[in-house]
Amino acid sequence: MIRFILLLLIAPLAYGQGGFKKSQKKGNDYLQVKNHGYQFSLGPTYSFASKPLSGDLIIDQADRGNYTITPESKLGFYAEFGLAHFPKWKGTPIKALGKSRIMDYFDWGIGYRQINALESTLIENQNALGVVYNPFSGQGEMRTGYLYGSIRAHSLIYFGKKVVVKVRKHFLDQSLGLNYDFQIKSEALAYQNNFTTFPVAQTFQPDLAKGMLQFNYQIGIGIRLNKAWILIPSVSLPIVTIAPWEGFNANIHWFSSTYWPVQAQFKVIKLFEAPPKCGVYSTPEDREMEKQYRMEN
Repeated sequence: MIRFILLLLIAPLAYGQGGFKKSQKKGNDYLQVKNHGYQFSLGPTYSFASKPLSGDLIIDQADRGNYTITPESKLGFYAEFGLAHFPKWKGTPIKALGKSRIMDYFDWGIGYRQINALESTLIENQNALGVVYNPFSGQGEMRTGYLYGSIRAHSLIYFGKKVVVKVRKHFLDQSLGLNYDFQIKSEALAYQNNFTTFPVAQTFQPDLAKGMLQFNYQIGIGIRLNKAWILIPSVSLPIVTIAPWEGFNANIHWFSSTYWPVQAQFKVIKLFEAPPKCGVYSTPEDREMEKQYRMEN
C-alpha cells in the first residue's frame, strides 16, 4: 500500500511549473551565473526490513522444534558529487501546458553508499511432550558498500511569495532517475560465532560481479538562497530493481530476509559564475550621468 501511494506521487512530474531564470539585476555583488553548476549531497541510508519468519522444524522422530528469523533495520550513510544542468527552454511545445515544463533540470553524479542491517535466528527444540530444551540463536550483520552512478530528471513546482532573482524562493522538487550500484565492499556473509543452522535458504544480492540497476524516485523541498546557491533536503526511494529482475520491487536479499534501502539527503547546487556583461556594475544614477555627459559633448 505504501509503495502504491508513492507511485501516485510521481504523477505531478508531468506538470512541473516555473523554471530557472538568470538575472542581470543588481544584487549579490552583481553576481552573474550560468545555467549549470556542480551538485553534491550526503545523508543517512536506512534499510526497511521485511517481516519476521517463523515455522516448525523436524529434528528426529521424537523431537520437534520451531524457528524465528528476525531482520532488523539499521542506519548507513551515502555521499555523492556531480553536475546539474538547467536547460534554457521557456516551456513545452504543448499548448495546454502553457509555460510548464515536463523537465526543469537534470543532474548526474557518482557516489558511495553503505547499506547496513541485521538478522537474528532463534531455534527452540521441543521433546515429545512439547517441552523446550536447548534453545540457541545466532546473528548475522549486513554491511555492504556500493560505488554508484546516477542520473535524474527533475520537475519543479514553485510555491510561496518570497522571490529570489525573479523566481519564487521555495519549490517542490521531484525527480525520476536511474542508478547503477556496483558492490565494492561486503562483510558478514555468514553468521557470527560459527552459527550454521539455517532453517531457510539464504540469498545474497547483488552478486559482486553483476551490480544492480534501479529505477528511483526523489522528492524534496528546494530553497533558493541567492543566484548561485540552492539547498534541497529530500528523500530518495528505489521503486524497482531492473537488473537483476526479481519482480516489481526494489528489495535487497541478504541472509534469509529482504531489505528496502531508502536515503534521506541534504543536497546543494552551486551554479557556476559567469563573467559580467558590459555595464552590469553601473547603477541607474551612473547611467543617467553618462547620458547627460554624452548629450553635452
